[in-house]
Amino acid sequence: MLSAFVVLLGFVGLTPELSWVPEVPLLAVSVLVPLVGYGVTGFQAERRSGRVRSAVFASAVAGVVSGLAGGVTFVLFGKSLLNVPVGMALGCAAGAVWGAAGAVLSARSRKGLDTSV
Repeated sequence: MLSAFVVLLGFVGLTPELSWVPEVPLLAVSVLVPLVGYGVTGFQAERRSGRVRSAVFASAVAGVVSGLAGGVTFVLFGKSLLNVPVGMALGCAAGAVWGAAGAVLSARSRKGLDTSV
């Protein structure tokens, strides 16, 4: 789902017929939505596995996949092929960092809800 959103944003941002779309809000949305998605992925993965490490890995994979989708979208619009590995690397790093934040938040909230002594 996140990758489809990244492709849609790439299409809107790179299509000459849609040049009337304001660039600053488009850039803000194209950065914030994936970051929130990585955080939610980390949060949910930690809830399911109980491990922060697994959540970081899951979020990093989500980042790689969405970075690949964004990079391929750029290539399809005539941009450099370098966008694919750069998108994957940036997605992986952002996914790991924001996924870790979501996982830590999940672990802390679970600890706060634990009433057993």
